[in-house]
Amino acid sequence: MHSDEASGPDWRDGAAYAPLLGADRSLFAWEWLRRTPPYQAAAECALGGVGVGCGRTMAAMGAEAFGLVAFEAPHIGVPDARPLWRRDVHPYVLEVRAARSWGTRDDFDLNPLRGIARIHADQSGEHLLLSDGLRCIRLDGRQGAFTSGPACLDYIIAGLVSAETSLLTLGRFLVLARTGRFSCMLHRREPRARRWIMMLRAWDALAAGAGQRDIAEVLFGGSVRQPRWRSREPSIRSQAQRLVGSARRLAAGEYRALLR
Repeated sequence: MHSDEASGPDWRDGAAYAPLLGADRSLFAWEWLRRTPPYQAAAECALGGVGVGCGRTMAAMGAEAFGLVAFEAPHIGVPDARPLWRRDVHPYVLEVRAARSWGTRDDFDLNPLRGIARIHADQSGEHLLLSDGLRCIRLDGRQGAFTSGPACLDYIIAGLVSAETSLLTLGRFLVLARTGRFSCMLHRREPRARRWIMMLRAWDALAAGAGQRDIAEVLFGGSVRQPRWRSREPSIRSQAQRLVGSARRLAAGEYRALLR
């Protein structure tokens, strides 16, 4: 989903949101985060350098305050964005340890996947994102876990509930590492993607100054341009009200629930 504005594309153009139909929920969460003014301001200060409008508090605010490992430019949308979510806010991050290379098929070599890989290194180690722009696999390891050449990886999986997300991520990673392709079975399309897209469009409409009547006309149709449309189209009015209410809640921070 391309846009020249950090707030999003033209909300009236449904085709502009089409890539999100195949996106995973971590990318839907990114679409909400990149629309929030606090993130836009902090990212601008961090990526563009401290300048006019960057106060000390904003300049010192790190990506971790927004659940990210590193800042991603807010004008970049799906499928070009590569947000790296932190493990404590996104449970679908698999922690690994790089063991000694055995020189066998059990070794993981990042080189064949370099084209879809993004690595960020910091004091806590290396954070690896494997993504084609719609599907994402996230791994965390110590320094050199992914960049020091082929290694046999140990996977850290624990707990009863927590293990489920780790196992799903592991299964996705194993298929990708073996075949070079994302598994259609393990990366199923989000059943609520269309509804989430409608919420994004409603929020972008509000940001563009559109009213509830405009949103109802574009997203639901009906005779909303007729006099007394609220009484003529009570169902459409109700749908528009619920959509706007949901969009406002997600924009206020509920989008993080998508990560869980």
